[in-house]
Amino acid sequence: MTAELANIYSPKSSWRRGFTILELLAVIATIATLAALLLPVLTKAKIKAQRTGCISNLRQLGFAWIMYKDDNDDALAESYPVSNEDVWVRGDMSKADEVGNADMIRQGKLYSYNQSVAIYRCPADEGVTIGGKRTPTLRSYSMNCFMGARDPKVGAVPSTAGAYVPFYSAYSEILRPSQSWVLLDEDERSINDGFFVTDPTGKIWFDFPANSAHRHNYSFSLNFADGHSEVWRYRDPRTRAVCLNKTEQPGNVDLARLAAATATPK
Repeated sequence: MTAELANIYSPKSSWRRGFTILELLAVIATIATLAALLLPVLTKAKIKAQRTGCISNLRQLGFAWIMYKDDNDDALAESYPVSNEDVWVRGDMSKADEVGNADMIRQGKLYSYNQSVAIYRCPADEGVTIGGKRTPTLRSYSMNCFMGARDPKVGAVPSTAGAYVPFYSAYSEILRPSQSWVLLDEDERSINDGFFVTDPTGKIWFDFPANSAHRHNYSFSLNFADGHSEVWRYRDPRTRAVCLNKTEQPGNVDLARLAAATATPK
């Protein structure tokens, strides 16, 4: 063995080419710091991507809603779900035998205008809890309860809507299409049928939109009668506490904002 090779394979040379424990710990600490710095960035990117997908879904459903009225002499697809053949979508997301039944979506009046079941679900929707078990759902969106005709014998829905136009049966009846919402992203804890009930007086959350960190970081998507879509971020700190239907919060600015875009006085 030559002197040069002996130097390469000597214990002293091998020790010099390795890492000390302190150096390894420094590398691990650096990686952990970088991960901590990158995690919020990656989380924000994921939220933004899911929000974009949600808006895209609602925009496509909104186009289907507009095409339906164009094909039906200005008559709107109906939101009232009880014994109604003309309802925009079927299925109750609180029932185990319907939450994953795609046929319920296909039987709705809007499906023929965009035959994609996937557009009925928000990408951030983690599913509903049925019988204590988390269950994936096929639908995250619900329609404004004032959209579409229904039997007048049903009466005011909700009960607080007596001073308001009971429903819009035709597109021409909507006074401010750019300020009147049609479909929105409903919270997993609230969603059941496709009929989203809003108190037009702005006092009670009968149903409530997506309201959690994982659903767009306490914001929700909705589309309007003129075809455009928006993301609304909550402004009132009390809104985050809403987790049950029929929660009373008079004076809540978020509820008041939604109510103002829901119905018009008689």
